[in-house]
Amino acid sequence: MVAGWLTSVASAGIEPLPQFVGTEVGQDEILDVIASARSRSFKPVGHSSVVLRMRTVARVTAALRVRTHQMQRGYQHEIAAYRVSRMLGLDNVPPVVYRRATWNEIRQRFHDDMLDQRASIRRAVLWDADGSAPGAAIYWVKGLRSVGLENEARWQSWLQDGEVPVGKAALARDLSTMRVFDFLIGNWDRFSGGNLPTDSSQQRGILRDNDRSFSTPLLKRRYEKLLEGLTLTQRFSKDVVRHLEALDEASFRAELARDPSHRTDPLLSDGQIADVLDRRATILSYIAALIEERGEDEVLFFP
Repeated sequence: MVAGWLTSVASAGIEPLPQFVGTEVGQDEILDVIASARSRSFKPVGHSSVVLRMRTVARVTAALRVRTHQMQRGYQHEIAAYRVSRMLGLDNVPPVVYRRATWNEIRQRFHDDMLDQRASIRRAVLWDADGSAPGAAIYWVKGLRSVGLENEARWQSWLQDGEVPVGKAALARDLSTMRVFDFLIGNWDRFSGGNLPTDSSQQRGILRDNDRSFSTPLLKRRYEKLLEGLTLTQRFSKDVVRHLEALDEASFRAELARDPSHRTDPLLSDGQIADVLDRRATILSYIAALIEERGEDEVLFFP
């Protein structure tokens, strides 16, 4: 456990969730809408997988990541990653929930300017016998900006002993938390391009596109790269660490089970759950050693 500063804590799963950054509604309210609102149009936006921008009659937009022949479980990993983010108390991982779509629904509402892609979308998706396919509906965050955060040298010192620029404290905290989050879920694809934008104010980092997480086994070179990122980080969020302390197998399984698909088609296998818990132990062990060496105030630097 991390030092002796945390002796008791309520389960992270029962604490009130913060509203998603830039909104004034609860995350569960967002989930309810993107899970059930009638679709209005579909437009392909994915590059390495089938992702459709789905506009709804509720005037809330989602990215629908559908199960494909090439990536049969990517949509489940997207949902599971969001469920982990809830356990960490995060407000910058776009809400994600299970949603099915039919080919007829997509075909009839396909964006007029993209009709030439309709046949390839149909071939790529792994449809069930009834013409439907499962997917992950992901809240569409408007106004995202790419500001070059993939260049880690620009901000690495903020997570060590460097001065955090004025106005960048929240972003620095998000980048530190990203290192924890990605190691925990085994997300090796954060820096492939476009997966680390900011919000429109450029004050917050948005942790999107988490479908490549939870690989079992996680290749050694990918694990080592994630571990390098973690151990280059020496400043952490006290609140995130507190939530990480509270994450155990029972609470993790309970959180996964909150997604409507989990009962009939579990989001993660027992092996994947065990891997997450093992990586959790590694994170907490590393932070405990840092606290012993540098002191709690230096290590639990962010709120």
